[in-house]
Amino acid sequence: MNYSADSLPEIKLIPLDCEALHFTQPGETRRPPTDIRWVKVLEFLRSNNLAPNSRKLYERELKRFLAWSELHYHELRPRHLALYKEYLRDEILTDAGKPLSKSSINAGVAALKSFFKWMCYTYPDIIATNPTLGIKLEKVPLPPAQSLTPEQMEQVWSALKLLGETNQRDTALVHILSHGLRAGEVVQLNVGSFDGKLLFLPDTKTNEPRLVPLRKESRDVLVEYLQLREQQGEVLNSDSPLMISHHASYKGERLSYHGIYFAVEKIGEIAHIEDLHPHSFRHTYATDLLLLGVDPSHARNSYLAPGNLNVNSLTKCQFSQAFNVL
Repeated sequence: MNYSADSLPEIKLIPLDCEALHFTQPGETRRPPTDIRWVKVLEFLRSNNLAPNSRKLYERELKRFLAWSELHYHELRPRHLALYKEYLRDEILTDAGKPLSKSSINAGVAALKSFFKWMCYTYPDIIATNPTLGIKLEKVPLPPAQSLTPEQMEQVWSALKLLGETNQRDTALVHILSHGLRAGEVVQLNVGSFDGKLLFLPDTKTNEPRLVPLRKESRDVLVEYLQLREQQGEVLNSDSPLMISHHASYKGERLSYHGIYFAVEKIGEIAHIEDLHPHSFRHTYATDLLLLGVDPSHARNSYLAPGNLNVNSLTKCQFSQAFNVL
């Protein structure tokens, strides 16, 4: 049968029920569709081993950006990010009703930089060019130096010689702290954590094990400390604590977190250094490596954990100076 245009039935438009399109059940509240951009943010947060506070900050800042912009990632350009930075500076207020500080603005921009760097690497088919590359951070005043000066470190080494019973233990303790370890990480160290050259940290703040190469002088000091304990009759095995207490109530037991702080404070009193604490040596270690030419991004990301440090970014001379293990 042949049909002509005139013989076809009239086309009728039937209005559709929007609620029916979303298959809502009676009495059910329709949820707004999921923003596909947020799915990528959640993937980014899961793929990075972020500390809880860092994860909250990233999530907050990325959620704020997505609420500001309706553009998909591939549509974003540097001018959009520049406008967003102005938005943070001019329109966002704190709970106290004050404009964001430069540090808070930088936190928002840094979160975006980290996310879009990950997006470009993970999904180059979605976004080939990082729109945050030309966005500069706000200039903020440098905080007071927290690392020890070379003169202060000399005062520390001199003070250690004036200690009595705890001399060798505290000397070994300072050598270990001077490699960037946290006090809590030192507490967990056992004799078996030291193989003569490296310290193995099975549990760290980032939940990742680390290998920490020691300088030759530090290795020798630690070996002498362990030998002294054996000469004094202690039977050492791999599970024995690396650092032990000399307190009358806990003599021979594992040196505690507070014990480390007390030992360092005592050294500070003798060395005439105010507010000396274990983290002072961690700051100093990071500063020393930066002065050797280590990329600041490595310093920030590993802070500085030699096990995580990209050794290929250092020259052989720099690595030898830093760790003296070549």
